[in-house]
Amino acid sequence: MKRFLPESRMSGSHRAVWTVESACKMVRYTAASVACAAAMLLCTPGCERVSYYSYTGSGPEESTGTGTPTQTVTPTITRAAVLGAVGTCASSLYSQVAAASKTLQETGAEAAADPTKVDAARDAWRAAIDLWQQAEVIRIGPAGPASSPGGQDKRDLIYSWPLVSRCLLEQTLVSKGYEAGDFFSTALVNMRGLAASEYLLFYTGADNACSSATSINSTGTWAALSETELSTRKRAYAARVAVDIATQTKAVADAWSTSGGNFQAQLATAGESGSAFSTDRLAMNLVSDGLFYLDTDTKDLKLGKPLGIVECADATCPEAVESKYAFRSRTHVKNNLLGFRRVYEGCSEANDLGFDDLIAALGKGDLAAQMSKDLELAIAAADALPNDDVAQSMLLDKAKVLALHAAIKKLTDAMKTEFVTVLDLELPQTVEGDND
Repeated sequence: MKRFLPESRMSGSHRAVWTVESACKMVRYTAASVACAAAMLLCTPGCERVSYYSYTGSGPEESTGTGTPTQTVTPTITRAAVLGAVGTCASSLYSQVAAASKTLQETGAEAAADPTKVDAARDAWRAAIDLWQQAEVIRIGPAGPASSPGGQDKRDLIYSWPLVSRCLLEQTLVSKGYEAGDFFSTALVNMRGLAASEYLLFYTGADNACSSATSINSTGTWAALSETELSTRKRAYAARVAVDIATQTKAVADAWSTSGGNFQAQLATAGESGSAFSTDRLAMNLVSDGLFYLDTDTKDLKLGKPLGIVECADATCPEAVESKYAFRSRTHVKNNLLGFRRVYEGCSEANDLGFDDLIAALGKGDLAAQMSKDLELAIAAADALPNDDVAQSMLLDKAKVLALHAAIKKLTDAMKTEFVTVLDLELPQTVEGDND
């Protein structure tokens, strides 16, 4: 639902409207539904019951002083409006990702030439990955699968986790394959992107993760590298990877931009002639599918697997955590939640119009408010972890990691049932029959 504006920023008519709406929305988080009616009774004589919803910032005309507005405005929240808002929010986010990636490219080049500049490159990586983790829930457009309208499979080129291979990176360090001009034309996704960049910038050890039978160990070529040479190669490889990250993220941002490919218009006009989407329902379903990243990846892979809840043969599998080298797995989870909120509740660039508003317009305001509340509780649970590394948090206070998992599960359980039912959408195949 909409976030509340400070009273000082509202006009007279909006101040009365938002005062009433604030009381009504706040009461959704309590059991005292009668308070909304009480709020109405406390209004001044010129305060009418709110019967409209505006996502443009405009409301009814000023009262004539008789208590009757001169005009009634009752715009309808539609799929098209929400899709347009999602497009605006996605475009803005991808633009930020591209800008952060450009900074990573610049600082990466400086670090390659001067080892004292590595910390700046690490800071730039953190800024870029934080934004990208928010974008992980957006699986349409160029970052989406090639099988969907406008999809170009660019997500894995930018961030391939959980498809990672430290050994493959270390073999590339020995061969210096990253120096080839056509390296990124043939490189696998786990040899590039933000995941590779993390290892290259943050891991300072001189060991490798390859087996003794792997050629870099059996022939002694790894052992022949001095620590100084290994560090130099890591920085050089990281610089090359950063160039490709900047290239790929710019391509995605340009494709969404109104001054570029304008994919956001394709989304906003779904079902109309000229759109890549045959129906607005198809477009809504594909946007919704991306939101289920919170279930399949955030809940299951980033938390459930390390906790031993899913896909783990032992009591726990802490080695399965994300961000093994920058130790940022908690922040990654939180940013996934923030990205979800950006789509579900909307963003400021789109006047905070989101899925929650469509759900409320369909008569299920209680569901919309409960999901928003559960989302905020999940974010608070992420903030409550004692360490930014989920593996360390499991050692320090496993109960809090379990609480975070449970908080996200409560939200995704609602998505699998009431959310898709109210919006007349289908579950993605990745979660059909998944009851965990």
